Amino acid sequence: MKAHRFVANGLALNCLDYGGDGKPPILFLHGGSAHAHWWDFVAPAFVGAFHVLALDQRGHGESDWANEWAYGSRHYVSDLDRVIDGWGFGAPILVGHSMGAHNVLAYAAEHSEKLRAMVAIDPPPDYPERALEFLQSIAEKPARRFQSLDEAARNFRVLPRETLAKKEILDHVARRSFKQHADGRWTHKLDRRTMIREPSRVWKSLHRIACPALIVKIAKSPLLDRELTKKMVEQLANGRLVEIDDSYHHVMLDNPGALIEIIRVFVDGLK
Repeated sequence: MKAHRFVANGLALNCLDYGGDGKPPILFLHGGSAHAHWWDFVAPAFVGAFHVLALDQRGHGESDWANEWAYGSRHYVSDLDRVIDGWGFGAPILVGHSMGAHNVLAYAAEHSEKLRAMVAIDPPPDYPERALEFLQSIAEKPARRFQSLDEAARNFRVLPRETLAKKEILDHVARRSFKQHADGRWTHKLDRRTMIREPSRVWKSLHRIACPALIVKIAKSPLLDRELTKKMVEQLANGRLVEIDDSYHHVMLDNPGALIEIIRVFVDGLK
């Protein structure tokens, strides 16, 4: 696997490249507090048909942090627009999970013509005020520091906490989630200010998404009500809905096989 460094709005953004040079691009976006390697158990399945990439969004993974707070949906969307306009790979299928799915919806509402299609997995169309307050309360706490990567990995937790992920999958993600400082201690790579959210109000813009769009509801996830999800899809010009049963919110970790299958069916239908 190789990586690209794309510069967008003055920040260097890290992008994993799983292979497939010269094929149509598919770009994966992680959720909040995550990073591109969360897709390591899903993205490689598409290399045969696509040029497969996964972006560390600003403030996450190996990408730069903003000097001053700049982690609203508008900032992520602007980064995406600059990356896609400048990368030379053509119009992608854009796939996002959670916060990444919200960013996919926000981007598609503004730039649908630049996408071949989009997939939003357990997407919050709008963030409840209580969720914004909860995330800000986490942002205000100092990052935990660990004496070793082993200790950091043992203390790694997903949020929401519920998961069906195998231990080896969680360990794989955990060991790519921390960085070592000059004093030898380890902290999460995340800029905690990313949890101070300023989300777009996507609900009123869904009707502007003209490209083929797949919404994925995760049955065990509390983020999206079934009826609300159906109403979301009804707003889309070319939308469809699927549900995955055996997973909590973090489906790429809990049930990567099922997610691969539903994305594959969707993208095969685009041909």
